[in-house]
Amino acid sequence: MRVDMHVHFYPKAYMDELMKMGIGEEAGVGVKVPVWSTIEERVAEMDRTGVDVEVIGLSAPNVYFPDAGLSRALAQMTNDFAADICRKRPDRFLALASIPLNNMDYAMAELDRATDKLGLHGLLLGTNINQIALSDDRFLPFLEEVAKRRIPVVIHPMKAIGQDAMPAEDAALVIPTNVGFVFDTTRTLAEMTLKGTFERLPDLTLVLPHSGGAIPFLCGRLDLAVLSRPEGHRLHKLPHLPSYYLKRQYYDLAHAYTKGPLACTIDFAGIDHVMYGTDWPYTNDIRWTTLENNLATYGFTAEELEKVNWRNAAMLFPSLRPRRLPTEP
Repeated sequence: MRVDMHVHFYPKAYMDELMKMGIGEEAGVGVKVPVWSTIEERVAEMDRTGVDVEVIGLSAPNVYFPDAGLSRALAQMTNDFAADICRKRPDRFLALASIPLNNMDYAMAELDRATDKLGLHGLLLGTNINQIALSDDRFLPFLEEVAKRRIPVVIHPMKAIGQDAMPAEDAALVIPTNVGFVFDTTRTLAEMTLKGTFERLPDLTLVLPHSGGAIPFLCGRLDLAVLSRPEGHRLHKLPHLPSYYLKRQYYDLAHAYTKGPLACTIDFAGIDHVMYGTDWPYTNDIRWTTLENNLATYGFTAEELEKVNWRNAAMLFPSLRPRRLPTEP
């Protein structure tokens, strides 16, 4: 069995709204976004690539717009769309709700509606909401409620904070998505860790995209940032080093195209906290092939590969557990 933790979907009605706003068919991610066609076509593609279950959610720009009413409407529309997919093929799809976080009243209401009424399986939250980092204290009441309910949260980068200050040439060089996305994840998670968000909310469980950005590579530096500060520094208020909190999170492998990032992620997070993920449809090219080859030749034991492919995901998403699973010895 294989569960793909990192898959995006774009309903036509959502893309139509983006076109009206002048965002265009690239939706802010630098490549043309394929509009969702049919469940049958998607399942056929899953069968071709050996995926049993996909966990689907919006990518950037998600539902974060200056108009809070529009954000709420798009969240409701896309969550309804995702719920309909899951109702029709509960054996093949799980869905993550989008939340209009630019208005806390709307956000709390949609959290209730998406999880209690629609039965969606978790949340997909951006690293920033209209250039305000998810680590900002204004989002803490929402995260407290999510942690209390033990709802799994998948994080996904948005247009990076400060991106507008980059040289104009960067867009043509695809720097915003290939570098900006990765480091917006890194920055936001470092802030949440060092500010004490994870200490305050021990039941908040995140799935970090793209192998956690640069977190596995830089976490030792975060630990040293604490250890090298004098007593009395605010960082010493944390009872544990940053690595303690970041190792509690989960990491999808939608960045492990070579053995270096794969080894770094597994060495840091441990085999029990990494998950198969492709970033589909953006990996419908050489990146998917290299990811598959890398996983196949890395040297996983059969038990380790099962953890990566589905067992770790089943720890977060109980609905995966009673499904028909491969025969065990």
